[in-house]
Amino acid sequence: MDLENEIGILRDNIRELQKQLGQAHTRIGELMSEKSTSSNEEVVKQKQFIQELTGEISKTDGELIKKIQSQMDSIPQVLDSRPPRPKLAKNEKYVSVNKDGNMIYLEEASKGILED
Repeated sequence: MDLENEIGILRDNIRELQKQLGQAHTRIGELMSEKSTSSNEEVVKQKQFIQELTGEISKTDGELIKKIQSQMDSIPQVLDSRPPRPKLAKNEKYVSVNKDGNMIYLEEASKGILED
C-alpha cells in the first residue's frame, strides 16, 4: 500500500534524525572537554543543529502519527457476525425441538425466553 510505504519512510527518517542527534550530542561532549574559544563557537553551532534536528523529528513524528491514524481509520470496523433475529407477529411462535424429538412452541412476548 502507498500509505504503508510512506509510514516506513517516515520511520526511517526519524531513525536517521535520531542518529544524527546522538552524533551531535557526542560532538558537543568532545568540544566541551577541549574548552577553547573556537570550540565554544562550534558548541553554539552544534546546539543550533540539535534544535533544528529536534524540530525535524517533531515534524516527521507528527506526520507519521497522522499517516498511521489515517491508515487505522481506513480499516473497516468488524461487525457482529450473528444475524439479527426476525421479529414475530403477535400470534406467531418460535419452534424448538426437545431431547425427545418433540416440538415445543415458544412465545417470544409472553415467556421472554429468546429475547436478547
